[in-house]
Amino acid sequence: MPRFAYSEAVDQASRVLFAQHKVSVSDSYGKCTAPGYVVDDNGNGEVRIAHRMPEPDLLDDDRISDDKMAAERHRKVDAYAETLRSAGYTVERRGPRSRKPYLLARR
Repeated sequence: MPRFAYSEAVDQASRVLFAQHKVSVSDSYGKCTAPGYVVDDNGNGEVRIAHRMPEPDLLDDDRISDDKMAAERHRKVDAYAETLRSAGYTVERRGPRSRKPYLLARR
């Protein structure tokens, strides 16, 4: 059995986002190594989209602050929402005051 089941909704949303945005990259352990969008199946043809970023090195004095990381996530989620809306998706933004906002989208 495959690790992840195929979802046409995830595939379609990923194709729309891939044309204008970078996809998040993870290592073999699932640790985020490059920032970008992630798309997950939320059931009933709906997808969940978020912006994933590598965790900062806590020993680095010049690391990005948590507030700046949250602001970047909000900017990226807003950009993803605009891209999806222009492709005909209905988008619902979640977590407007959260540090990790996300979208729920459907065709």
